[in-house]
Amino acid sequence: MSVSIIALSDSHTTTVNDLPVPLREVLQQADLIVHAGDHTELSLLEELKQQGQVIAVSGNMDSAELKARLPHRQIVTVNGKTVGVAHGSGAPAGIAERVRALFPENPDLIVFGHSHVPFNDTVDGTLMVNPGPANRGYATIQVGEHVSIQLISTS
Repeated sequence: MSVSIIALSDSHTTTVNDLPVPLREVLQQADLIVHAGDHTELSLLEELKQQGQVIAVSGNMDSAELKARLPHRQIVTVNGKTVGVAHGSGAPAGIAERVRALFPENPDLIVFGHSHVPFNDTVDGTLMVNPGPANRGYATIQVGEHVSIQLISTS
């Protein structure tokens, strides 16, 4: 049996209602929601938690309240696989490698954001995904015996 994750990042909004309709629909069906930072306000995080289980990290554009409540990186175990989550920083060039360096634990998967550039590749033996900004897309991740990732565009 696999676990279904919906990953989003860089939502830059205060309410779920500001997210694209296709994303709002799949959030309700996810086993786990992963938000890789830049929610902007606590209200969005609270609304996501009403949709289901949420793993979240802070981003550079988040409110002081969110930055105080959320870690800058997390590692969780999902269906026997380790999943790292971080927002990222700096210029888009080289961001995957910088984020990968934040996880010496060598997780099976890392979800990140910040660059607003969708990414789905392997870096130093670890699957990495950046779903891009939430107003343009998200990632569906199935975690079973293997991890499979699909980037979904909503624009």
